[in-house]
Amino acid sequence: MKLRSAVSAVTLALVTVCSAQAAVYTYTGNLATFDTINSEPSRIIAHFEFDFENSTMAQYDTYAFKSWDVSYGGMKFSSAAGNALFNRFTFDAGKNVTGWYFDAFDVEYPDHTQNVQSISENFIFFGPNEAHDIAIVKNPLETASVYGNSGTWSIAPSVPEPATYLMLGLGLAAVGFASRKRQG
Repeated sequence: MKLRSAVSAVTLALVTVCSAQAAVYTYTGNLATFDTINSEPSRIIAHFEFDFENSTMAQYDTYAFKSWDVSYGGMKFSSAAGNALFNRFTFDAGKNVTGWYFDAFDVEYPDHTQNVQSISENFIFFGPNEAHDIAIVKNPLETASVYGNSGTWSIAPSVPEPATYLMLGLGLAAVGFASRKRQG
């Protein structure tokens, strides 16, 4: 009985301490219509895990992230690599992205020699779906871009809270206990 109590206490402590993984927002840009960087046109792919609770600049549409990565062809930038990201995002009531600006670049070089950016019509004041995706390599100057077509956003569902699994387990245990009492 003591072992069962200890296991229950440890499980409850783990469930209380553990938190759910936040949703991952993915931006998929359109194929570049002009590309001097790669032999084949590519597209911007970006993943953002927002830290909404700790985004002290949210009133200015600037957010903190738990993690992020942005790539175009062979250019890859991420929070894990220590790269930099300027950002502005707007959301609707359901936390869907409605406007964006992000610019990822390598901070190891002076005047960052590579960067990848995307900006929506909300921040450049053009008509609907008038976004720009741009990748730039300096020295020598090479660029890739797509103008006038915004990419698409998708959201990977967040992992359920550990407490959800605990409640499911307790519910199943209660059903098992009730059925055992009924049989006995």
